Amino acid sequence: MNILVTINKNYLKYLISMLRSLIYFNNVDINLYIISKDVTQDILTNYQEFVNKINITILNFDDSILKDAPTTKRYPKTIYYRLFAYYVLPKSIDRILYLDPDIIINGDLSDLYNMKFDGAALIGSTTIKEPLRKFNELKNKAPKGAPYLNTGVLLMNLNYLRHLTNKKEIYEYIEERKKFFTLPDQDIISALYGKHIKLVPAEIYNLSDRGIKFHNLYNKDKINLDFVKQNTKIIHYYGKNKPWNKNYKGILQDFYNNFKID
Repeated sequence: MNILVTINKNYLKYLISMLRSLIYFNNVDINLYIISKDVTQDILTNYQEFVNKINITILNFDDSILKDAPTTKRYPKTIYYRLFAYYVLPKSIDRILYLDPDIIINGDLSDLYNMKFDGAALIGSTTIKEPLRKFNELKNKAPKGAPYLNTGVLLMNLNYLRHLTNKKEIYEYIEERKKFFTLPDQDIISALYGKHIKLVPAEIYNLSDRGIKFHNLYNKDKINLDFVKQNTKIIHYYGKNKPWNKNYKGILQDFYNNFKID
């Protein structure tokens, strides 16, 4: 199983928690590719006891190709790395599962990882309802009906992306639309890859406390802890509501606590 992460060292201990949960639920060979500017093999040796079952490769990314990409404190250049990951990943890899570090795995991911692409470049989940999807479609000049993916969990069809992606097209789109970006990487993927996306249910593969709140607000079949324990494979603490913060609110903290490190 090929896994991709893009991080800085400030998020390393949360990544280790994610990897511990991945190992616990997935008894397969795991090849982890880390794109980072400040995570080194020496730093990783401090966590070797937690990840000794994983083959780890650290890849360098040349930021010069992103010199015109819009960034903020909340959305640094690293958020674009997944868009261009195929440039630095080995050509022998045909698929890879990108995971944000603020994730806990809660089940076997083989069904997701081995899923047929059916002509898609990316497989992921949307975490918004139709009115907001439509708003983003119009704002981003995305293809009609294009899903708006949460990019924290992405199964990437690397062979297709190598053929499909045009750097010049991406740069031109960023330059034209950057003042309208809300979540830059998600806006770009929706606009440029909207016709090449396959959706999987967020309540299974990208569930958050926010997602639970909105689901329960609009649906009769409520999501509770029993549902999460039995059905959800990927728990994603996206946004500012992190389980390691004192002001965390939600029902998903224990999943993180089971794998956290000091």
